[in-house]
Amino acid sequence: MKRALPLLAFALACVALAGCDEGLLVDNTDPNATTDPSLGGLLPSAIYTTTDQAIFPAAATTAYYTQSLASPSGSSTDQHYEARIGDAWSGVYDAISDVEALRAEARRQDAPYYAGIAQIIKAFNLGLATDLWGAIPSEEAVGGSANLTPAYDEQEVVYGDVQSLLDSAITALRADTSARIPGSGDLIYGGDLERWRRAAWALKARYLNHLSKTSSYDPQAVLGAVDNAMQSNAGDLQMDYANDDDLNPWHLVYLDQEGGILGGILSEQLVKEMDGTLYDVFDPRLEAAITDSANIDGTDEPGYAGVRNGLGIQDTYNHIEASGYYAAENAPIHWITYAEVKFIEAEAALRAGDRSRAYDAYLEGIRAHMDNVGVSADRRDDYLDADEVAVGEDNLTLDLVFKEKNVALFLNPESWVDHRRHDYNYPDFQPPANQNPLFDSSGVSYIRRVLYPLSELERNRQNAPDVSLDGRLWWDDA
Repeated sequence: MKRALPLLAFALACVALAGCDEGLLVDNTDPNATTDPSLGGLLPSAIYTTTDQAIFPAAATTAYYTQSLASPSGSSTDQHYEARIGDAWSGVYDAISDVEALRAEARRQDAPYYAGIAQIIKAFNLGLATDLWGAIPSEEAVGGSANLTPAYDEQEVVYGDVQSLLDSAITALRADTSARIPGSGDLIYGGDLERWRRAAWALKARYLNHLSKTSSYDPQAVLGAVDNAMQSNAGDLQMDYANDDDLNPWHLVYLDQEGGILGGILSEQLVKEMDGTLYDVFDPRLEAAITDSANIDGTDEPGYAGVRNGLGIQDTYNHIEASGYYAAENAPIHWITYAEVKFIEAEAALRAGDRSRAYDAYLEGIRAHMDNVGVSADRRDDYLDADEVAVGEDNLTLDLVFKEKNVALFLNPESWVDHRRHDYNYPDFQPPANQNPLFDSSGVSYIRRVLYPLSELERNRQNAPDVSLDGRLWWDDA
């Protein structure tokens, strides 16, 4: 735990957690890229770009909206004023540019295994982008300099594209032969095609489950996809920074914090959801995976302190620690995990009326996540046996499933999808202090989407939709 440092630390501005807009257009032409790319070079580039330049900057902003983290200065992003995440937009389309080059080269070399992986990566990036911005360029996403003003596709269309890409990927990965087989350039699975196939099914389950507010939601379709998804933590779709020379970006946030540039500060909402304040049971993941404990105000008991979103640091606070799971030097960045799949299963089974399956999946999701982030077996089992957790299948609720899934999705932008699908219905969840008055005047309490990057408004205004932070996305329109 730290005490507030002098205000020079608020030089956060556009670093990591501010979600800055880099002013890049959907040109998708990498000036540093070779004009004759290889499969072995394009695949790791697409994986790294997705992880480091799309997922991370998206998470670094959406963690404010889920109130996992809080701005040390009560920034405009934390108060729901400015939200564009232009760096994530650039990362998404840079990754898609790599993917399209990878797919073309895979077709030329008759390498369907590479093509299948490429389609999964593209589907992931389109899904990430459309869940932030809604309508996005999909069909014309990679025209390069030949089309600097791509048309936007409505979110429902993009969701169809995501599912089609995943279906095609599964088929490609089942091909009998491939002239080229992925190996060490696959920074995720090292060329294990079965794990890629199961990851594709996991993503199908995720995006089918997002439709819970729509008339087309089909819990049985979700469960069918879950049945084909990964079966253990070993199948997690994630980039492990031990396979890359760079450090995990959350570790860099931690290093900046130690150097006086504050970041990675825990929200008081996250702390009270995990320290026993709201649920009468201490969640050991708070200490084992996220932060250290420290005495508050000279008391004998270890304590935790979070920052009120929108208010900025007042006194003491906790932040992500390099000794924990998420901010270690070589910690992975998750795309989708087995634990998330189990919570998807729990939700879909509960909506389908299968309480027994829902309850088993709920408990397995907790167990899997605790094992993944290093909670000891004794502490894990004590938590699973607590009355507040082991409620029995007849007492399992969607609120409990969403509560546990929120912990398992710490620092994952997917968590913001859940907050909107669940209408921010978490105990004692409040809008940030000094919130943008737009939300008072519109009657919408919480941010529902981000705005398009300024580059799009400046150079593709005829296609970029006119949106507002309180406007709901297609799957959230209920």
